Amino acid sequence: MELWPELRNRARSLREHGVPVLFLCAPEFASVYEECADEVVVCSDVFSEDAVVEALSPYRGTIDRFSIINDKIWPVQLGASRRLGIDFPGFEGQLNCRIKPRLREVLAETLPLHTEVFSSSDLTRENVAAAVERLGVPFVIKPIWGTASAFVEIVDDPERAYDELAETFESLRAGHPHGPFDDGTRRWDPRNEVLLESFIGSGRELSFEAFMQGGDLVPLLIQEKLLWAQEEGFRLETANVCPTPFVSAEEEERICDILQDALRKLGVDDTFVHIEFKWDGEKASIIEVNPRIGGGSVAKTLIAWLDIDVRDMGRKLQLGEALPRKYERTKEGFLLGVFVNAVESGIFKEYEGLDWVHAQPEFDFEQNYLEAGQRVPRRGESKATREGWMYTYDAFYHCTDVERIDYLHEETRKRVLLKFEE
Repeated sequence: MELWPELRNRARSLREHGVPVLFLCAPEFASVYEECADEVVVCSDVFSEDAVVEALSPYRGTIDRFSIINDKIWPVQLGASRRLGIDFPGFEGQLNCRIKPRLREVLAETLPLHTEVFSSSDLTRENVAAAVERLGVPFVIKPIWGTASAFVEIVDDPERAYDELAETFESLRAGHPHGPFDDGTRRWDPRNEVLLESFIGSGRELSFEAFMQGGDLVPLLIQEKLLWAQEEGFRLETANVCPTPFVSAEEEERICDILQDALRKLGVDDTFVHIEFKWDGEKASIIEVNPRIGGGSVAKTLIAWLDIDVRDMGRKLQLGEALPRKYERTKEGFLLGVFVNAVESGIFKEYEGLDWVHAQPEFDFEQNYLEAGQRVPRRGESKATREGWMYTYDAFYHCTDVERIDYLHEETRKRVLLKFEE
């Protein structure tokens, strides 16, 4: 459903194990998938549930399941699978994770955090003032389902609350990729509803990389969001470490028990999970649960540190084949990721300063998000275009000394610059 090389690799893996593959795609991508699929079906609009149902109706009763779900296409896949009678393992768990208010409702007893859904139709200064009174400050404005970091704002000043909400609704109506979705109990409108929640202030900011199978949570690695920059009402992560050297083995075991209980309540199973949470040494305050493997460098880190084949693991999770319950680390130390963001806007030409990055003894690999000729939006242009200047270049260093973290972070962000066409 998108032009992404990993999709073709997964398709080949499934076919090698005797699983036939049908690709649904836009007309311009049909030729891309022909060599790795048993059949290719062209769809007029892969982001439209009605169009997907129409395209797949001739195959009703013959399709076993959708093989992938991601943050952009999940409303279409869930809705279409329900209408076509396609099996979707973990359907309820997917809904509870993807739609943030549902996650908060399910975990209300274990996560005593004030949250509420706020509608654009209730946007008055009086209603906003009442919400601020209930939430306190700071509080967070979030889309009701995830769109990476787009549209998320932290409100510190009560006087700014009304304007921030008004601007967020305007941006959502202009830039959110999806319309309403009916989960079977109520209709959610991501362009006219947001989630407001009290800010979780204390604790280390961690993400848990694991998988659920047979109702058991199997831990892989814990990543820690370590360093930040503040961009007005938005916190921007600039460095993380994985596996974190700042959480003990005893804490990891306790965290696993807490998160397993939460995932069982949510109904999540037979999938990788990427869980964002804060940890104060005793309590895990869950921020979000993603029923997928983590993005960015997570897959490469898992492969390097645990010597595993994540693609094969994903296939086995989809097909219900049993996976081992314990994975030993094959390396010492940790991976430090440093993230460079665009300061200016324009037509990207090249990176400056990469020679210094490559010369560092800890340098492991890098991730480039931009190609020459690509436009980088300016900061503040739109909440919907935030990813365009956030994700430009990542450098990853294999470290064994925590004393090197600050130096590598500061020098990388200072030296690596984006050069633009004149």
